[in-house]
Amino acid sequence: MIERRPLSRLAGDEAREEAPPLDVRFIRVPSIAERKLGSDYVAPMRLDPRVLEQMQTTIRELETKYADSLKSQIAMLQILVEPACRGDKEARERFYMLAHDMRGLAGTFGYAIVGQFADSLCRYVEHSRDGDWNDGTVVNFHVDAIRDALENPGTDPAITTETLNALDRLIGSDVSERGSQRKRG
Repeated sequence: MIERRPLSRLAGDEAREEAPPLDVRFIRVPSIAERKLGSDYVAPMRLDPRVLEQMQTTIRELETKYADSLKSQIAMLQILVEPACRGDKEARERFYMLAHDMRGLAGTFGYAIVGQFADSLCRYVEHSRDGDWNDGTVVNFHVDAIRDALENPGTDPAITTETLNALDRLIGSDVSERGSQRKRG
């Protein structure tokens, strides 16, 4: 059975002529990468440069809106720190959700440093226990670092790296302190 489709207005007069049906076969030629890496290899998708440019333009337009949103998220983190450290589960969940959103979106909108600090905070929250939050030191330092990164975007990358390393050491000392308390108890 021959498939009949309505004529396209874009095709012009050529579409009105009946072309004889052709016997068409598609032959898939394996790529060099597929031969070397095996049949499980999937070639990366390529974007049309025009679509990519449109996406980048949209992201640039949203950057200013995101900055305002980020400010309010950081303010909310500051409000949630105290109840989260007291053990309020709802506050902790909301706190984590905000930090998680920052971890995922900040880099996309030009706030990579904020995203790095939020990532460190998320990793701490993901691996912490209820007692780890008691004094709030680690959590407060992370929130302060996030706020400072937003307020001072031109900070020297060496300072940012050192701050991240200091937060990692703080998390490590918190974990080792927890371990020594268990041995004493």
